Amino acid sequence: MNLPDGMQVVFRGKTEYMREIAQQLTDAGIRSVSGPLPGGAWGTYAWLAVASTDTARAIATHEQHLDHMLAREGLPQQNHAADLDAEETSCPACQTVFRTAGVTRCPECGLNFAG
Repeated sequence: MNLPDGMQVVFRGKTEYMREIAQQLTDAGIRSVSGPLPGGAWGTYAWLAVASTDTARAIATHEQHLDHMLAREGLPQQNHAADLDAEETSCPACQTVFRTAGVTRCPECGLNFAG
């Protein structure tokens, strides 16, 4: 990955989605750069980076866009996180409660917590 000095990777995903996010950032006056990641069976993947000083603003811009999409569709906004340091937590995707010791995936839906 050839990342310009002073830039930080903020997003990784399918190339088309990275293009959408890059456009959101451009519309907000945030410059970004991107490059390819090794692809998988489902298509081409890319990374998207912004200046380190713009990281928080880039994330907030994308979150606002996602919130707008939810509101437009009439869907409730939910902001859940799994506390893997606790003895027990619930999955942010399916709300299943599980013990955290040694867990890297939700035992019910398979959500990957390991990254």
